Amino acid sequence: MIAVVDFGMGNIHSCLKAFSNFTNEFKLINSPKDLEKAKGIVLPGDGAFQKAMENLESMGLAQVIKDKVQMGIPIFGICIGFQLLFETSEESIHKQKVTGFGFLKGHIKRFRGKNYKVPHMGWNRLHIHPKRKTKILYGIQDKSYMYFIHSYRPVDVDSKVVSAECAYYDEKFPVVVEKENIFGTQFHPEKSHHAGLQILQNFIKIVLV
Repeated sequence: MIAVVDFGMGNIHSCLKAFSNFTNEFKLINSPKDLEKAKGIVLPGDGAFQKAMENLESMGLAQVIKDKVQMGIPIFGICIGFQLLFETSEESIHKQKVTGFGFLKGHIKRFRGKNYKVPHMGWNRLHIHPKRKTKILYGIQDKSYMYFIHSYRPVDVDSKVVSAECAYYDEKFPVVVEKENIFGTQFHPEKSHHAGLQILQNFIKIVLV
């Protein structure tokens, strides 16, 4: 069973609908007990980093997720779920760094280009690393379009875990990461038509096949 974690953030419905195209072996969960039998974990959603981590902690889910991932259970983070995979974020109420799961090295910072439109919203192209062996992007062509909506992005990321980047104004930043059993996309694959759905199908195969 793939556990889709409901931690009080948005976009749950479209994520569940997308998974239902390929499998019925998934379940929306919101308690630690529901994670016991999970063979894979999905962190979906829109929302703010600090509130997301606070919700996961208060629901007793954060530590269970950490334990599961350390055991080798695959995890897939989408949008804010993607950002939670990293060490810290500057997206907080008190303008102080907030701690994430720390599965990957890197920090979440706001776009600050002089003429940047924030949030980065709409369709943008992937730039897939040609020499990177990727499971999550299997069957995805370079320069495929994906749907984004976010104001923050990861920096100081280990290049070895980056499978694809995106260009926004004069900056390139990581948008697909994978390291062993850890996967994530800054964009919303469930809103990115056939290419995005292929990514979700790839994760399902990683977990269930």
